[in-house]
Amino acid sequence: MNFLKMTDKNLKNYLIFILILVILFFIVRTNFSQNIKIKSKLVQQNFDNLVSVLGKPTFLEKDGENYMNSSIWMSPLDKFNDFGKFGGCDYIKISGHISKKYHPYPANVFLIVGKYINVPDNLLGPIKFASETINIEQLFVPLKYAEKYYETGVKDLALVTGSCASITISAITVQFVIDMINKYRNYDGDSLELYEIFRNEYDRRIDDYLCGKGITDPIDWFEPSYFNEGEKAYLGDDKCKKSVVEGFSHFPECEQLMSEQDFCKNNPEHKCC
Repeated sequence: MNFLKMTDKNLKNYLIFILILVILFFIVRTNFSQNIKIKSKLVQQNFDNLVSVLGKPTFLEKDGENYMNSSIWMSPLDKFNDFGKFGGCDYIKISGHISKKYHPYPANVFLIVGKYINVPDNLLGPIKFASETINIEQLFVPLKYAEKYYETGVKDLALVTGSCASITISAITVQFVIDMINKYRNYDGDSLELYEIFRNEYDRRIDDYLCGKGITDPIDWFEPSYFNEGEKAYLGDDKCKKSVVEGFSHFPECEQLMSEQDFCKNNPEHKCC
């Protein structure tokens, strides 16, 4: 369309039309989020945030009572055409059920972030040992990579995921895997020697983020602010110095609340916990 040839009236009507489309887009997005039944307020808050950033999920799974079991943002495996389409991630899942984790710190778990990565077989054990929050899916990958494995036995990609109550910490987890693969890909020693090295390195990165240092190992594909999350968290001197954490916050406004004794124990459904 040639804007130079448009009259003032036509241009005004065109701009109004665009504005209406934008408003309708946000109304539909908001209504979609409000129409999903979710039992947990904490999950609901995070789901609403993801919808506001990414739009409708690619897949929505409900139970027999119409409550959300999970929502996933990803490219369908048979229509995959690019990497990092979801804020740098290839895969984002939110579970309607809140699970729990113990290591490296006790916390809620309901957010899963993933990227497709080439994972050497000799590092599968050390990577998985580093944290129970790390999972490696080798079969359900984009179709052309699955077909290649079926025909040749060559595994070009696996879906590596990190799980937490924070998109940012899950991304830190995935980046940890990327960095360990880059560093130890050609390691020809006993892989058992890497188990404690990997676990200690993972613990250090999570400690850094949760105790005020932020993301100390660069993640060039991820930006916390894109998902409305903070660059760092701080749990208070008592918790960080003792390395004992009852919960953590990835929202910037939660720093003061998290410094209160037993805040998360008394408010388990609060978004800061």
